[in-house]
Amino acid sequence: MTTPAVLVVADDLTGATDSSVQFARAGWKARLQLDESVSENQSNGTVSARVTDARAMNDDEASQLTREAVLTGTAGQDQRLFLKIDSTLRGSVAAQIDGALAGWKTRQPEAVALVCPAYPAMGRTVIGGRLLVDGIPVDETAIGNDPVTPVTTSFVAEILPDSEAFNGSIEHEQLRRAIKRAQDSGTASLTVDAGTDSDLSTIAEVVAEFGGTVVPVGSAGLASALSTVWGSELGSREWVVPNCRRLVIVASSLHTVTREQIVALTESMAGAVEVWKPDLTQILDREPRRAWLEEVRAADSSAPVVVIDAPAGRTVQTELVAGFIAETTAELTGSDPSTGLILLGGEGARAVLNRLGARGLLIHSTVREGIPIGTIDGGNRHGTTVVTKAGGFGRLSDVAHIAADLLGIELEGRE
Repeated sequence: MTTPAVLVVADDLTGATDSSVQFARAGWKARLQLDESVSENQSNGTVSARVTDARAMNDDEASQLTREAVLTGTAGQDQRLFLKIDSTLRGSVAAQIDGALAGWKTRQPEAVALVCPAYPAMGRTVIGGRLLVDGIPVDETAIGNDPVTPVTTSFVAEILPDSEAFNGSIEHEQLRRAIKRAQDSGTASLTVDAGTDSDLSTIAEVVAEFGGTVVPVGSAGLASALSTVWGSELGSREWVVPNCRRLVIVASSLHTVTREQIVALTESMAGAVEVWKPDLTQILDREPRRAWLEEVRAADSSAPVVVIDAPAGRTVQTELVAGFIAETTAELTGSDPSTGLILLGGEGARAVLNRLGARGLLIHSTVREGIPIGTIDGGNRHGTTVVTKAGGFGRLSDVAHIAADLLGIELEGRE
């Protein structure tokens, strides 16, 4: 099978990167596209990722933006589409699927979506039509109380009521027949179980048989399986993680995982971490905002790690908060090319990269499962090392250990 080009359309930035890096690890050339005015090479063996920011949008907006991303990213006939959704099914998932299919059907009228958000390596599985996180129904975890996009049920059929369910063990021939029936009957989407990486591999193999007439929809787990099936002619490539003299860590995610990782970082690297934490008044009110930014500009930090910690508890004006955090980041990062970035949370990551004028992000490898590393392409911080992490990903110690690795230092008590 000839290696195609792949278009990844994601509902947030960290989702785009954690899926694209699965392809990069398998030998693909992967790039996150941030500036739509810049043309890009979409030849065979390349991955182009686009971000819609649709997760928290209403259904009409989410569908429209996803459709537009698919249409603008469509290249030659030898191309495949992967729709990246949240692995815990937060937000406007059904509308994103509708929009992606509307765009893709302009070239593949018989296309059907195959949906599986499972990511077993990160504890996300779909068993008997229920989405579980570390074996617990998703609505019974912290995700059920997400302040922006809570998930109130673990039953996938209730989140995607218009999709036909294919539950139970994943067998190649049965899944192939189910897809064919869906296409023949005009069914728009089919949801499937997956509890292991082997299940995802079977799904990817079946998807590959249908070419561009099946749109796989899922998280980085399914992306990983597809990367090896679609790219069977490619070979994995090595990339040496660079050392950074200094790090700026931006914690914009509200997820408890990120909150706890920042606490663990400050405790394990005590004395080496400087924390900047504005409150909502300093963001939303003009005079406190101006005073804060003046203080930031006057700062002369010598700390090897600077943390910008967004205020917790916010549920409104998230774009304004992200923009403020991005402006603070730009001031504290400066122009030193040896200063690296660790961006925790998709909306904040998008705002920071836009503020730095990045045209794209070249995605090279991972520093932990589901946590990619790349370099800024274009803008005044071209070549800067960037790690992106979804808010709910990772172990408690991951951020501290990644920071230590990038700085080339040892942490006491590290296993």
